Amino acid sequence: VQGSVERLDKEQGKFVLQTSLGPVNARFVILATGVVDRAPTIPNIKTAIERGSIRLCPVCDAYEVRGRRVGVIGPEEDALRESIFLKDFTPHVSILCNFQSDISTGGRRRARQAGVEIWDAVDDVLPHPCGFELSMVGGGLVPIDVIYPCMGCDVRSELALAIGAECDDEGYILVGNHLETTIPRLYAIGDVAKALNQIAVGFGHAALAATHIHNELRKRDRS
Repeated sequence: VQGSVERLDKEQGKFVLQTSLGPVNARFVILATGVVDRAPTIPNIKTAIERGSIRLCPVCDAYEVRGRRVGVIGPEEDALRESIFLKDFTPHVSILCNFQSDISTGGRRRARQAGVEIWDAVDDVLPHPCGFELSMVGGGLVPIDVIYPCMGCDVRSELALAIGAECDDEGYILVGNHLETTIPRLYAIGDVAKALNQIAVGFGHAALAATHIHNELRKRDRS
């Protein structure tokens, strides 16, 4: 893909997409703009993601970390939920944070009951050929194989919002049974429509939306 859509307008019953390659007119539009995961500040994080030592979706690939040492970074509730999920795949799961105050007494109790460790004196995360080393406040290095950040994501719904489509409080585009938004003939599929973040779901959404659009085009072309 060489170009990018910079603005979406509706003029005289049609959509006009202002792109980096010039304007494009369309009777129907499907938005598949997705989400962007928030990531921690770790040196060479792109390389770490590429080699699998930073992972963003335990639903997708937790089976690949079976038996490995896994750290989870994120707000308390999200970190607890993800850590407990990961315990089904490896016994070596720890929540990583900087201060004792980052995890409440109740959160510590839940972690203990689930067999999740809490390392609350992590000063820095250092890249290592086999994963990472955690530099601890009191000194010393702790090896870890994989880190799962669970810091939320930014929904890329700006194009839909700009044209007046309704979104929920988190920014996900509201859609109906055929993935049509509150703007007629504008559709949203995949993660931007708040779904399980799986490519299979995106494909399913695409099939539903495309089939509905095809049928709608046939009706209009016959009338």
